[in-house]
Amino acid sequence: MITLYGTPLSGNTHKVRMALAFLGLPWEERLTDAAARQSDAFRALTPMAQIPLFVEGDVTLRDSQAILTCLAARHRAGVWDGQTPEERGEIALWLSHAANEIANGPAALRLARRFGISIPEDHAAAVTERFLPVIEAHLAHRDWLVGGRLTIADLAASPYLALMGDAGIDLAGWPAIDAWTRRIAALPGFPAMPGWGPPS
Repeated sequence: MITLYGTPLSGNTHKVRMALAFLGLPWEERLTDAAARQSDAFRALTPMAQIPLFVEGDVTLRDSQAILTCLAARHRAGVWDGQTPEERGEIALWLSHAANEIANGPAALRLARRFGISIPEDHAAAVTERFLPVIEAHLAHRDWLVGGRLTIADLAASPYLALMGDAGIDLAGWPAIDAWTRRIAALPGFPAMPGWGPPS
């Protein structure tokens, strides 16, 4: 049985939750709040004391991008992780954007504006302002980030963009991003999270 350690409001946890749901894999989710992450038991599982954490048998894997890569290779090889070297490179690019520009831009602003966590807001706003036009233009004439189909690029990049309202950013101002996140939420089996659910 797969165990996923995370929280309901974590976009990084939701990346993995989406992958497991779309793959039809059963899993147990364990609420792991900030206090639980500092426990000796959790630190014994992962030295970084971060979520999400994926455990299956003797496999323990941290970092949402790494977990998505593992799941794609196991269960959707060539479909979710690229059919050609060029696609694999493009997917890696969007995983990098998820871990860098999205994490340090919209996701960081969400931490500040929804949860009151102190961050360098000017820097996060500048990263967001620089990045959003790039992905908006990329999605303007395509349904998915890479290869004309759902890949781990979409799973990695979408949650914190779907939740930009929490960061004080109106998704209506970014119609291609908005349509893309709605498209993902409309997929069969999509697991809703607070702030992002299937279209009504």
